[in-house]
Amino acid sequence: MHENRADIPQHFGFAQFRFVVAAILLLAAGLKAYQLATAPLTPVVQGSIFTPWLELFNDRYFLMVVVVGEILFALVLIAGIWRQWMWLLSLLGFTAFMLVSLIKGLSGESSCGCWGTITVSPWITVGFDLAIVILLTIFRERIDWTFSFPDRKKLVAVLIAWLVLAGPALFAMLSLKQQPHATLGTEFTGPSGKTMILLEPESWIGQELPLISRFVQPNDSEILKHGTWNVLLAQSDCPKCQEMKAELEARNAKGVAIVMIPSHANEKVLDTHFLVFMLDNQNDWFVTTPCVVKLVDGVCISTGDSFME
Repeated sequence: MHENRADIPQHFGFAQFRFVVAAILLLAAGLKAYQLATAPLTPVVQGSIFTPWLELFNDRYFLMVVVVGEILFALVLIAGIWRQWMWLLSLLGFTAFMLVSLIKGLSGESSCGCWGTITVSPWITVGFDLAIVILLTIFRERIDWTFSFPDRKKLVAVLIAWLVLAGPALFAMLSLKQQPHATLGTEFTGPSGKTMILLEPESWIGQELPLISRFVQPNDSEILKHGTWNVLLAQSDCPKCQEMKAELEARNAKGVAIVMIPSHANEKVLDTHFLVFMLDNQNDWFVTTPCVVKLVDGVCISTGDSFME
């Protein structure tokens, strides 16, 4: 039987590389969907010129749209529909991903957020996305700028697969119920029934420190209701928290108290001569650390990511 050599790929190109791109998109979509279905999102770094963009990129509903879009994009790539146009969209898409990671890196974010709960430095992701863009440029398709309707069976198969994959994912992401918490921030109820609280220190200004009632040793906290205090919210596995603690100790700073955020990975209390309190572990706590809350006679007057004189 004689084969038409014109139908045989002469070299590795986008016809094959599209499956790699599709796999990356499906993996990223799955990991983001898992995070959105099981936990609240960590707040973004404040004070950057890119903060409004970071808030958008960190919005739950925006990320849900990204997840279902990545799933559809990957399925179209696998089906080979509109291959020339999908090459161009892949090139533009990964360029956009690279720019988002670059913005997060310049803003000081610890993770790009592309891979859900898996922490990956934005700078690593910038390099990864750049590599994909370069490979897409190498394995380029020649676009004839015409648009033809794809095979109807392939199109129907893609839509059915999208509904099968994106439907349950969207349902799971929407199942994480949230309700405003009177003082602490936002309270979530996860699929397991565990309460997860996203602390929002900026909403505490003008109020007494609401965390006091959640301390493991609340009786010792009366001292915070008198005088001026800088309360550092910290995690034992947070390098920046360690650096700030060391700096404050070197300066022999006065009026410093540390509130430890429980971590499943590490429950160790910071070794320090400062006053230390631990939040109860009845809930899962989320907050960007380090975070400093300034108190005057127990009332929050300001918050930030640095020590305030």
